Amino acid sequence: MEKMLRVTLISNAGLLLEYDGITLLLDGIYGREGHPFSNLAPETWRKLTAGEPPFEKVDYLLFSHAHPDHFSPEMTMEFLRRREVKGVFLPQTRSVGESGLADLLKERGIPAVFLSEQTDRAAFRIEPEITVRAFSTLHLDKKFRQVHHFCYLISFGEKNILFTADVDYTTEDFSRIRRFPLRAVFVNPLFFGELRRGRFFHGTLDAPSICIYHVPFSQDDGMHMRPVLAREMVAWPPEKTAVLCDAFQHIDL
Repeated sequence: MEKMLRVTLISNAGLLLEYDGITLLLDGIYGREGHPFSNLAPETWRKLTAGEPPFEKVDYLLFSHAHPDHFSPEMTMEFLRRREVKGVFLPQTRSVGESGLADLLKERGIPAVFLSEQTDRAAFRIEPEITVRAFSTLHLDKKFRQVHHFCYLISFGEKNILFTADVDYTTEDFSRIRRFPLRAVFVNPLFFGELRRGRFFHGTLDAPSICIYHVPFSQDDGMHMRPVLAREMVAWPPEKTAVLCDAFQHIDL
């Protein structure tokens, strides 16, 4: 019997991934200001640090890039002082060193993979049926070209799931992962709209499921992303797409 992967939206691009008793938190610990997206609700942060449902067990922390709507070194340190994890994947950035996070990981003996272009071809088997691959890409916003940005290809058994965060889809064609048949791909609303129009993305993302995330909650949607996304969805078959845009909404893959 095929094992189920449950993906739960925490906030913004923060996802809780649960598979066969193992839990990964991707881009789920991030700052409270400095971006136009939804923050972690205070109650969600309290539950996360206290280990209350659905955060009774968080085995691994993964971060795509060091932007305040994806990653906070200081909050990650606070979390690690209260909770135990098996490992951390994070970009190799100055903020990680200056914040003291790298030192804390070393002091606590927490296995950490500091992502760089040198780790692009590495496959990290973190559990018998879970393998993590992170590959360096450009950030979509040209003013953040120097930001170390990573997409994650995570294999849960035979299910290969791609998480694209804020990838620059105008320069990335995903040719390096074509040998992996995708079960699902997670994209932000801008990338989703481009998949429909095909003006700037010249690659291939062939997956049975396209999941849209990185969407502000209704009360925070000053950019009006939600109504634009709703219009984009009209052109897509509902059985192929899923939208995670509300706290603790989940899908099973």
